Amino acid sequence: MAVLLDNPVRSYAWGSPTVIPELLGRPATAEPQAELWAGAHPGSPSTVVADGRTLDRYIADDPEAALGASTVQRFGPQLPFLLKILAVQRPLSVQVHPTVEQARQGYAAEDGAGVSLDSPQRSYRDRNHKPEMVVALTEFEALIGFADPLAGAERLEGCAHADLVGAGAVLREPGGLEVLVRRWMTLPDGAADDLVAALTAEAAVRHDDGAFELVARLAREYPGDRGLLLALLMEHVRLRPGEAAFVPAGVPHAYLSGVGVEPQASSDNTLRAGLTAKHVDVAEVLRLLRYEPHGGVRVQPQPLRPGERAYPVPGLEEFLLTEVELSADGVASDGVTVEAPALVLLVEGEASVRAGADEVSVERGRAVFVPAADGSARLRGTGVAFTLVPGSDTAR
Repeated sequence: MAVLLDNPVRSYAWGSPTVIPELLGRPATAEPQAELWAGAHPGSPSTVVADGRTLDRYIADDPEAALGASTVQRFGPQLPFLLKILAVQRPLSVQVHPTVEQARQGYAAEDGAGVSLDSPQRSYRDRNHKPEMVVALTEFEALIGFADPLAGAERLEGCAHADLVGAGAVLREPGGLEVLVRRWMTLPDGAADDLVAALTAEAAVRHDDGAFELVARLAREYPGDRGLLLALLMEHVRLRPGEAAFVPAGVPHAYLSGVGVEPQASSDNTLRAGLTAKHVDVAEVLRLLRYEPHGGVRVQPQPLRPGERAYPVPGLEEFLLTEVELSADGVASDGVTVEAPALVLLVEGEASVRAGADEVSVERGRAVFVPAADGSARLRGTGVAFTLVPGSDTAR
């Protein structure tokens, strides 16, 4: 039977103290609430309300009943995806995620070095990759991938500081973006401080250029951070509600503001490159980074049936996200079918999930797991829900 979940909330400095509490019908908190997690990642697993088991334990107790033989064969006895709500009030770090092979190598290296899993110096929390998508629930702003190097060259060559002008010349050379990023990331602290100060001063007076304006804004949040240098080279992305962007492995990104739904592979591997007070592993970031411009992928939603649209990413195996507008014209009173295994997260209204003779009521902000043993379930009610299922095995 479908099971109602209690989902953990993570508190980070960039989160909103009001958005997630309001979604859950709770009072605002004194500390920022950044991420709501629905899934079975051992770092913050959901809990089955009925019996108190964590979802990873629930799955481990009978993997085939929970996931189905096909999913277990493809991904092992664990849920291959994780679904989050992000509430971004302040810009978060410039970061990058690994491929599966890079994650395995990094995890083994940190284990071999004796870095504990809960250490602030730990970059790899698991052995998995972390392809992720963000679907905007409000206006959403981000930096995703590198911008056109020639546009960056033109900006830098108009600066007053000689080193910034010289950086523009580097960007015009073949492979110059990688050369410059590696140079800036490995500068001694004193030299980096001087260059960031020069960039910040330049950004403060360049009101005619959106990239410089953004650097000036970020400098107020993260003064003196060398991540400001990377931000100048990255692509500024704005998403309207319902629009989505996918971030492949190796693509640098930073979410700046807004509320969104974030489906991803079940991983917590984040390598930070700047705009943070947390651990930055420069060598590992440089091992992972991809330098082709426009690395983020805009995902076009595809209508399925009345009230349903999917956000497919070609080649992605771990998940397929679908948005369901339960009160849309043409949606039957008995709701829509959800194939199992699945996570169902309600972001507006109220609903129920029926599998066989059993029915679970879902309030706004709550999630339900539909095990494979149910085959499918019917989702009905009012409002908007997101469903997450494994991607097609033909994606390989």
